Amino acid sequence: MAVDLIILWIVSRAVASQARRRWLYAAWMVGAVALSFLCLKLAARMEPRGFDPTPSLALVALRVGVLVSALEAYFLSTLLWMPKLFDRLEKVAAELTIAVRQLRARKSGFLTVISFLAFLGVGLGSFALCMTISIMGGFGNDLKHKILGNNPHVVVDRERGGFTDWQPLLRSIRALPEVSAATPLVQGEVMITSQTNLSGVILRGIDPAQGGAAIGLRRELIRGRIEYLEDPARLDHLSPSDRRPVVGRGELELPTTRLDGLSGFSDTGSLRPPPPGAPTEPLPGIVVGRELATNLHLAVGDEVRVVSPFGSIGPLGPMPKTKLFRVAGIFYSGMYEYDTKYAYVLIPVAQRFFNYRDGAITAIEVRLRDVDLSDQVVAAVEAPAHARSLRVRDWKQLNQNLFRALKLEKLLIWLLLTVAIIVASFSIVATLLLLVTEKGREIAVLKAMGASDGFITRVFLSVGGLIGVVGALLGTSAAVLSAMVMKHVGIPLDPEVYYIDRLPVLIAPADYSLVFVTSVGICLLAATFPAVLAGRLRPVEGLRFS
Repeated sequence: MAVDLIILWIVSRAVASQARRRWLYAAWMVGAVALSFLCLKLAARMEPRGFDPTPSLALVALRVGVLVSALEAYFLSTLLWMPKLFDRLEKVAAELTIAVRQLRARKSGFLTVISFLAFLGVGLGSFALCMTISIMGGFGNDLKHKILGNNPHVVVDRERGGFTDWQPLLRSIRALPEVSAATPLVQGEVMITSQTNLSGVILRGIDPAQGGAAIGLRRELIRGRIEYLEDPARLDHLSPSDRRPVVGRGELELPTTRLDGLSGFSDTGSLRPPPPGAPTEPLPGIVVGRELATNLHLAVGDEVRVVSPFGSIGPLGPMPKTKLFRVAGIFYSGMYEYDTKYAYVLIPVAQRFFNYRDGAITAIEVRLRDVDLSDQVVAAVEAPAHARSLRVRDWKQLNQNLFRALKLEKLLIWLLLTVAIIVASFSIVATLLLLVTEKGREIAVLKAMGASDGFITRVFLSVGGLIGVVGALLGTSAAVLSAMVMKHVGIPLDPEVYYIDRLPVLIAPADYSLVFVTSVGICLLAATFPAVLAGRLRPVEGLRFS
């Protein structure tokens, strides 16, 4: 893009006629738009049809080409409408007339080099601030969506241990109009071991009829089915696609061979006779995360051993409790912490494993129709919950440290990039001081003709204001255009690294408006000192060296 614009600038300097120069800008802009659409069409054709964890380099280049071509077309369009904008501003007021003529070049009618650099500094600062806020907002919004998709919006639990007689409270919660689903939960910390590795996880007992709706587990399954939890006997009749193990990053998936020599899955275990005294009851099912399955080298149907430190009391003290499970499914939530730390079983299985008697549970998880209504639900549930020594927390309280860190990070980035705009405003100070020095004679003539100090001050404030308004407008509008292109086209990312397949972008009009107002305010403050200095210039001093 930079090379194209440099070539365009050299060619435009060689064209003497202003009308021909505008035709050149228009033709170049049409070419940039055509190139953008061509890259967009090629990128659409190269879009992978299935899940491809590694984005193609050519696809990334085409999508970046769409963004660069769109920005180039936008920049060329500004070369067409900016002179006309200045022509209209000259007719508004006398102060604007003089201010605009101080910024425009005499021959081209566009901008002088110094004023162009001032516009460019403010525009780039505004553009960088808006794009950074958009990308950070996109990551934050994506993170919030994943957290709320995997975690409940409201949790009713006891600080330690479980509680019984929870059915009346659950019915009252489900009766609330803001609640879309509510489910009991049993959970505890355990160790899962496979034939190759082990890992510590949080085992959660759920009700598939309601748990899938409450925590989004059903839609996140990438292997297996949630029904295998209720009927683990179906795990003995799996298709080869379900039994395929999860391949991690950098690993090679090798084809297996059947007993008849054909490619496919070889179920040799079904040909072996069961050992003497083997139990006829099938092992209960368990659903694990993708990263956990990769670490333990698990596939649907494999056996794992779950170990809990809270077992029976033996002669030598507490004995760990162990139980065999079969992998009924593998889920992918998009959050590394969840995909490595959570495993799901049926509630009755978890209650027996953790020795929860009389139907005790750990918590009641609630999912709302609108997450912003969590305060109302908490207020409605607190009274009956506190009467039973239970606590009620919403998603903001459960994840307050994370969201507080995101806000702090956004504030720090805002402050750092605002400093960049302040640095760019120094060019405005230099530009206006140079104008005051060069235009001393003109200022003296205006004052000799009756112009007041306030009029001269307003002229130079108008110069700073024009630089701020036009520069911030160009920067924020270019950021909006870039964000829209990135949101529509998408910049691919490696999901194995970033856990998302494309760069997230959030278009926030309130943030863009705040950037615009901040940029204009900084430019006006930067123009205040040179404007006051110009207003105090005496006519005699201006005419002395003329």
